[in-house]
Amino acid sequence: MKITPENFIKHFKRGKEAALEFVIDEYSGIVKAIIYNSLQSYNDAHVIEECISDTFLGAFDNAKQFSGKPEDFRKWICTIAKFKAIDAQRKLGNQPIATEFEADLMTVKSAEDEFLVQASTEELLRMMSKMRQVDRDIFTMKYFLNMGNKEIADNLGLTKASVDNRLYRGKKRLQELGGALT
Repeated sequence: MKITPENFIKHFKRGKEAALEFVIDEYSGIVKAIIYNSLQSYNDAHVIEECISDTFLGAFDNAKQFSGKPEDFRKWICTIAKFKAIDAQRKLGNQPIATEFEADLMTVKSAEDEFLVQASTEELLRMMSKMRQVDRDIFTMKYFLNMGNKEIADNLGLTKASVDNRLYRGKKRLQELGGALT
């Protein structure tokens, strides 16, 4: 059977390698961009390539956790890519980090935000999968696509106050879920 944009998720969840090839062909550009932007300051092409491979392997291994529409798959794989890049940065140690996202995380003071930084990729993805779709979208846009709250509100047709409240409650919920997982 031919893998198409309409049926690739079904085959991807079943572990079909043809679906993995489709995903790599379709999403390698955005995944490479996310990882390159996060790891370029380390000047190590091997680390970048390994992180890209880990992203697709991680998505393939956790495909059954994806519970969304085909148009949500892009956000999901971008989230995995960002977390894999963060994991790679942690492994590389105290070398300079070039992204604004990481600089923002270093200045965070609240316990909820510190928890988000410390959670492992797999745990955080598992916890986010338990959130409502709109909350997952808000978290993805805020922490992985570096969008401001007003921009998120405009994109989702919500008020800025609603986005602020959902982020606050979502962080608290993730912290509670994280305590239950450990």
